Amino acid sequence: MANNYILYSVSDFLIDDVFVTHQLNPNQESKLFWQTWLESNPTNKREYIEAAKIIGTIQMGLKTYESNNISVEAKNYIFSRIQETNKKKTSLAKILKLSSSVVWSGAAIIIMLIGLVYFSLQNTAYHKNLATLHKAHIEKVNKLDKPILIHLPDGSAVLLAPKSKITYPENFENDRRLVILSGEATFDISKDPTKPFLVMANEVTTKVLGTRFNVKAFEEMKDVVVSVQEGKVSVFKNLNERKKENTLKGVVLLPNQQAIFDRNTDQYDKKLITTPIIVNANGISFEFNEAPLSEVFKRIELAYGIEIVYNEALLAECQVTGAFENESLFQKLDIITNIVGGSYEVLEGKILINAKGCK
Repeated sequence: MANNYILYSVSDFLIDDVFVTHQLNPNQESKLFWQTWLESNPTNKREYIEAAKIIGTIQMGLKTYESNNISVEAKNYIFSRIQETNKKKTSLAKILKLSSSVVWSGAAIIIMLIGLVYFSLQNTAYHKNLATLHKAHIEKVNKLDKPILIHLPDGSAVLLAPKSKITYPENFENDRRLVILSGEATFDISKDPTKPFLVMANEVTTKVLGTRFNVKAFEEMKDVVVSVQEGKVSVFKNLNERKKENTLKGVVLLPNQQAIFDRNTDQYDKKLITTPIIVNANGISFEFNEAPLSEVFKRIELAYGIEIVYNEALLAECQVTGAFENESLFQKLDIITNIVGGSYEVLEGKILINAKGCK
């Protein structure tokens, strides 16, 4: 029992011979080992208990299986396979090379189902994406209840959220910097125009040269969300999964914009983030004294990096007086459009101004 199991996930425990053997047929030695291990590794206790529950549930006939933390895809796959094997007991016995009386014993069913769980987990988007890494790589898993900071080989920084993991090469390739993410992370990328930085998360790739952005792509989520805090990124379907008709699909994001990719429909929804932040405060004031509306909108565009679309000729006579230092972007827009008797809407990451003019 040389393995220290410190970074083991639930799926890792389920395919570990020592762990499974202990759960099925514990002895004094294994009891002492696991008791000592649990006392010494409280941060991994939850994964251990969850894996033990899964095996216990399978032993009890799957009566409480739905309460376990396994993806819907894995559950559906397992139950479909169980139904198939119930209809074909003889063929299953031949495959396992066991007698029929042994095949349907509790231990044999557990082994079969654990194998199916493992098969399902190995076919997640994360494991598929790992195949794109050609060099020796490192995996970091955040088992804490707070984000952890990770420094990549090129000096880039990653703030990895709880219940998330990231894999990256020990040394990046000559023409690209590729990492694989499952979960959520905020990236602060070192600029290198010769080596684009790529984040593969579920079915989506985010490509940058140097910027700060966030990717949220948990395996159980139906959406992948990419939001930009600084710089510019492009978001598109993974290269290894794209068909010819999808080669031109994708979106380009600027600061304060986000793309929501629907994994079921392959559709992108581009919009502003919930609370846009100021990305350029250098010398930009929001104090106005009979300032033309065009000047007001220009300062907001520069400060937030968001394009404002309006009829400049129609609003040429409009002026604004006031100070807007502490208000959020949308509060500023509410006040300004109210002054000129207009309104605004957000469409595809831009702000559209609707007004009748000020003559």
